[in-house]
Amino acid sequence: MIALMPLIVVAQDITATLPVPAQKSGSLFRMASDSAKGQPVLLQPFYWVKTLIDSSAVATVDRSYIEQPKLPWSVELRTEFSHSAQKTTSGWAVESDVPLAEITTRTDNGFSTSAGLWVGYRGYGFGLSKELTRGDGSSLSFGAMGGSFGINLRINSYRSMRPTVDVEDFVSPESSGSASGDLDDPIHVRSLFIDGYYMLNGKHFSYAAAYDQSLIQRKSAGSVALGLMYYHSRVSYDQDSNWPVLFLMNGVGKLKFTQASVGVGYAYNWVPARGWLVSAQVMPMLAFYNQVHTYYYDIVDKDGNSVVPNIFKLMADPDWNGEIVEDEGGWRVVDYGDEKTNGSVRLNFNGRMSVSYNWSRWYLRVYGHYNRFTYKNEGDSGRWTDWKAYASIGFRF
Repeated sequence: MIALMPLIVVAQDITATLPVPAQKSGSLFRMASDSAKGQPVLLQPFYWVKTLIDSSAVATVDRSYIEQPKLPWSVELRTEFSHSAQKTTSGWAVESDVPLAEITTRTDNGFSTSAGLWVGYRGYGFGLSKELTRGDGSSLSFGAMGGSFGINLRINSYRSMRPTVDVEDFVSPESSGSASGDLDDPIHVRSLFIDGYYMLNGKHFSYAAAYDQSLIQRKSAGSVALGLMYYHSRVSYDQDSNWPVLFLMNGVGKLKFTQASVGVGYAYNWVPARGWLVSAQVMPMLAFYNQVHTYYYDIVDKDGNSVVPNIFKLMADPDWNGEIVEDEGGWRVVDYGDEKTNGSVRLNFNGRMSVSYNWSRWYLRVYGHYNRFTYKNEGDSGRWTDWKAYASIGFRF
């Protein structure tokens, strides 16, 4: 950022061509309809949507605070850095409801570096990035930014080849410990985020100015922010080779978490000098819908008989050396049921920050985003955390 400071004095002034004066919603729709008249039939929907997007973003703003670049399209080259981690904790019992131990499995994608491209029109666009460091993760995003709102959709996926298992033995504390090892088949993790925000001070504060540069914040301003978030994550490790992990997790081989949250926070755009913008948003959120879908599996031999009782018997032998050897022909993992449970209201957290600099055609942005989700139900609990930071350079045309 320091290296870019001298550019302030030579930066070109960012002019804006406002397509319409401030209008009410009905006027905007009429204007969109008028713009489509006289155009080829197949192109009329395109002109209708284009005019509505162009006009609605600035229809009610104070133009001394917020301006719209005259070039509507933009393309961004992004370099991303991220870390996603999933922790699942389960009580372990043999013949009673009293837990004998607590097993915690941790998976993550390590420190991930990826590169991607984003293309959009007036804040509406798609982006795709591919992991470079490990080659087993990807991210797909969609964003829609308006004068007072922002909607984001993001799909993340990765594979974890080396999970960590922590064991807390309540009966023999000296047996507690932690171990990790490579898997023949990876643990698959896929997550879907959908979040939306509405800024109460949309007249002076622009969410789009901070996160996709489709608008320009000219003066500093803040706003109370209302937010909704939907989160769905799927973790699966139900391959035959992963039977040791399933055994430790009480037969659980796949989990699906679904949460819906609502929150109130605050966002502020600080304009320290012409062309610069520093934006931050903090929002605590309450998960009012919290469901865990658990899939259970048994471990069977080649004849289809469960080997779990024999494993327990082996572990109870005082002379056991800690090894479990599969029978000839190997063991299989078979599905034997699933269960849905609804958890209590949980507290989540969402925060983001960006620093950007604008020229007339080019812009630079550094962005950071942090999410934390938690759940708890009968004997099981978990936490999913995700942070992402990226640097992007964009070009308007």
